[in-house]
Amino acid sequence: MLESPKNSRNTASSAWHTFRRMLEYKCEREGTHFVAVEPEGTTKECVSCGVKTDKPLCVRELSCSACGFEAERDANAAWNFLSRGFSELGVVHSEGMPVETALSTGTNSVPAKRILEAGSPTLTERAKASE
Repeated sequence: MLESPKNSRNTASSAWHTFRRMLEYKCEREGTHFVAVEPEGTTKECVSCGVKTDKPLCVRELSCSACGFEAERDANAAWNFLSRGFSELGVVHSEGMPVETALSTGTNSVPAKRILEAGSPTLTERAKASE
């Protein structure tokens, strides 16, 4: 359906709208926040220092000339989405990017037991258990 020249944009837009509506419902049901953030520039903006670097889409890695940060372009975009979502909620997070976060809808803060930092013992235990 998306290859049709006449209606592909409407079809894609409808699919994203349905996905977003379902995600909002699931978040509400589970008692967590859903935050829609502006995706523009997330792959070009350095998550470490915020400098924007114009690169063609074929370049799949971001290397910041300002701070030296290097990451795969999609991972950088995901970190930017996370950072923008936290900013929208007014949540301040540590230097290390959280791996898993849950914020109940009735609070303005995150209990420490709900955030797992990369390399934390709990995360390591989960990895060993799944092996």
